[in-house]
Amino acid sequence: MGVGGKMVEVLPFVSIIILNYNGESYLDNCVASVLENSYPNFEVLLVDNASTDLSVKNVLEVFGGDSRLRLIQSATNLGFSGGNNLGFAHAKGDFIVFLNNDTIVDPSWLTYLVNALQADDSIGLAQSTILMFDGQKIQTAGWLYSNYLVQKHGLAENKDSNLRLQSVFEVSVASGASMITRRSLIAEIGLFDPKIPFFYDDTLLSFKVWLANKRVVTVSESKIRHIQGATNVWNIRRTTYNLLKAKICLLFDVYYSIGDLVGGLFVNLFSIGVNSLFFLKKRNLSVIFANIQALTWGLKNFRYLWRNRLSHWAKKKITPRQLQERFVRIRLPLPLYLAPSKLSINRFAFETEKYESSLIDV
Repeated sequence: MGVGGKMVEVLPFVSIIILNYNGESYLDNCVASVLENSYPNFEVLLVDNASTDLSVKNVLEVFGGDSRLRLIQSATNLGFSGGNNLGFAHAKGDFIVFLNNDTIVDPSWLTYLVNALQADDSIGLAQSTILMFDGQKIQTAGWLYSNYLVQKHGLAENKDSNLRLQSVFEVSVASGASMITRRSLIAEIGLFDPKIPFFYDDTLLSFKVWLANKRVVTVSESKIRHIQGATNVWNIRRTTYNLLKAKICLLFDVYYSIGDLVGGLFVNLFSIGVNSLFFLKKRNLSVIFANIQALTWGLKNFRYLWRNRLSHWAKKKITPRQLQERFVRIRLPLPLYLAPSKLSINRFAFETEKYESSLIDV
């Protein structure tokens, strides 16, 4: 009860998990912007993945006296998945935010995210609009997948940051750079898979949210600036390997029907073959070796992939067909995947532009 007998609204307590690994050149700016944001009821859990630089020392020197900031240190690098799982184990909030350490948030960033979830119980996972670091262009307003998961598109990518999008709209996958969910939903569906430490994180969480019959959305007025690629220090071979591993896992998740799964695997194998021929012509063998390495991993871990698939679908609240309709946002005719790649790329670009146009707030 408040002053004069009036009820005082209690704002949900939010845990903001910032995962750090050697972020010395940008972590302090991220933490400063979060601590200065306008939402009043939150904690910041800084999870350090065994950094070897001065990033944590610098942050503690400046912000160590702020009671809202807690440091959690891992003795080893657990990757994105394991590191964020560790952060969640220490979180106290009703709402959980995952935020990259190479970002700067707008003052009202968190308020918009919390308001969206409070206003609509059907929302299970929401991301911010992610801008380039200079704030001039949009980096991504969410991700769209094509059928068979062959192509992935960042919504409104490189569009002007002043583009007026609908306040809330659905996407295939939320970006892990800035996303919010409910503790109660995580308790129901689980979090990240530590066996796949990179690139299977936000996609897996988004898939499980859809499977729980909740929506994955972008809250366009919640904005952050992001240094693209700052947290990825790998070469192209290692990145290609981990991306393909994540896609193999996701194919087993999304395509539950055996026929659909076989079709998805065939189309992607064909696409990988065409891609490998291109890199062979360029004499770039590192990508070819990475593809072979990832496919070999998939064969060796078939039992794991199958168990994962059964485990996820045991908690389903929608049908496999409904899941595909919500997860796959851009559909191309099968012959285009088997035709020269330029045709499918151009058609995919046309379809994504059409999809984006439907989201513009006029």
